[in-house]
Amino acid sequence: MMNIPIDMKMDDAQWQQLIREVAEHFNNLTIMRGFQYYKQKRVGSLTFTEQHGIIAGVQGSEDYEVTLSIQSLPTSHCTCPVGATCKHMIAVMMSYAELMERPVHAIVNAHSSTALKHAPKPVASMSAHSNYVSDQDLDIPHHQYSQIKERALELEGLEIMEWHELFEKCQARLGTGTPSTAYVQEAADELYAIKPKLSAGMDQLFEFHVHLYLMRYCIPARHSTTHTPIYLSYPVQLAVDSLQKGVEQVLTRPLQFADLPDNKLKQLWKRLEETVTYLRTQMMPETSTLMLFTPIYRQVWLNWIVPHVQNQQLLESELNILQEIEAQLKETAVNTPGSSGGSVLSVANLTGSSQTGKSGKSPPLSLVLAQSWMYFHLQQDEQAWQRLTSGSTAYGIPAEHLLHFLHVLADESDWKRLGAWLAQLGPLLANRRNEPLQDYMKLWDTTIEHLPETENHMWDTLVSMLPHSRPAYEDAMHSRGQWRRWIDFQLSTETEPLEFRVAVLQPIEKDAPELLLPFYHQAVERYIGHKNRDGYKAAVKLLKRLSKLYKKLKQEDRWEDFITALAVRNSRLRALQEELRKGKLIS
Repeated sequence: MMNIPIDMKMDDAQWQQLIREVAEHFNNLTIMRGFQYYKQKRVGSLTFTEQHGIIAGVQGSEDYEVTLSIQSLPTSHCTCPVGATCKHMIAVMMSYAELMERPVHAIVNAHSSTALKHAPKPVASMSAHSNYVSDQDLDIPHHQYSQIKERALELEGLEIMEWHELFEKCQARLGTGTPSTAYVQEAADELYAIKPKLSAGMDQLFEFHVHLYLMRYCIPARHSTTHTPIYLSYPVQLAVDSLQKGVEQVLTRPLQFADLPDNKLKQLWKRLEETVTYLRTQMMPETSTLMLFTPIYRQVWLNWIVPHVQNQQLLESELNILQEIEAQLKETAVNTPGSSGGSVLSVANLTGSSQTGKSGKSPPLSLVLAQSWMYFHLQQDEQAWQRLTSGSTAYGIPAEHLLHFLHVLADESDWKRLGAWLAQLGPLLANRRNEPLQDYMKLWDTTIEHLPETENHMWDTLVSMLPHSRPAYEDAMHSRGQWRRWIDFQLSTETEPLEFRVAVLQPIEKDAPELLLPFYHQAVERYIGHKNRDGYKAAVKLLKRLSKLYKKLKQEDRWEDFITALAVRNSRLRALQEELRKGKLIS
């Protein structure tokens, strides 16, 4: 955990004061949007200033810098168009609260004087939250509930969609309510109450689908006629987070295929294939602002299917389905939507104009990722790269989805293939926050450690990613002691030597001091060319460093010739002459 300066830590009274100021200066909508940015990890590392402030970058439509004054929120500012009391500030504040181990929800609920309470049971129809809700009365007589339990005894032979229909009817006993952690837990209890005795693998699928059903219930339906991103309220976000963790836990356990008779094995595979169909349908409308089912689809293939696939037929079949979906999406973008039937077209209708656009050239991001994963598992890397890097969706792919390809290969110790993927995906990670690039560079380091010949590919890739890869490129050169390459880069970009911390330049002064001479000389001439007092002071500061370097190199005569010529050449610049004398560089 980052060390927080003592003067930046808050006692309970100061924390409560901060909450009151949040309520005073930020409206609820701004707080909620800031919470989404915080949850999406858009906030970079926090830097604490001597003035009791926090500086942090936040990735929005562009990269913005927030300067947050905890002791005086009104004096805080952001480089975004809003400038003050914006969602970027809230996101930074929540990251700060997390570091202090303070409850983030206290900021979310700043406008409320009491804690969130569980909403009363049934009020609104589930249709606002689920794709599987009918308009019938949700109160279920006892005899109907008995019928539900009897139907559940046939669960292994029912299709997955019939599972969800049973879940819907069972949930009706509880009644609908505002999605929250408490409500989701009560609903889960109701669903588990009808679960019959199942085989180990089918039992896992039941647990998995309880989580999926409740997650679908929590998420508002996306309307195809609007481009507005979906934002989850704080209690809904907490419920979804809890369900996501449950899904991850289920997926980490291998699906139990062993010791099943043939008929049971066929049933389990059938339910698994139907699970893929369900996930495929749910993920198609998703955008980069809220992708919940897309990563689950990916993990089902990675953890449960691919390890048990005896041939490529299942992967190729899924790829064909995905390509058929894309073809029909393009068709519906040209023709009137809904003009033909079929289950695949229903998926296209779900995505609507918010994904494909009028030209039909941009398939849904989830579709692009799904196709890429199929190519990846088929080891058709060229096709996977082409899918990821072509089209307008390429640079909108969230970094974590790109990095997952790389981490899978790292986990498999497939270094040669990982090196090729690193080179291909690097440009897609350009213009991202530092954290994804740091993760990306660690993967390069690990690959080079096992396969040294891939280092040249790393340099070529980083150069192709410039200027966005500059921090990673500089760090790679510096950490490997490639001083000449590092200096040449600084000279070509006319970087200011005085911007670097002493610790950055010290190892170069120790190992290759002669390389710093042109770097410092170039900057001195640039500073003098500003023809102002600040420029002259900067030049003198750097000239003092040059003096020490020439002395270290035992070239005092060259230094004397240079400083004399410099003073004579600029003899008309009186302010410069004064600064040179103050610095005791000339008499």
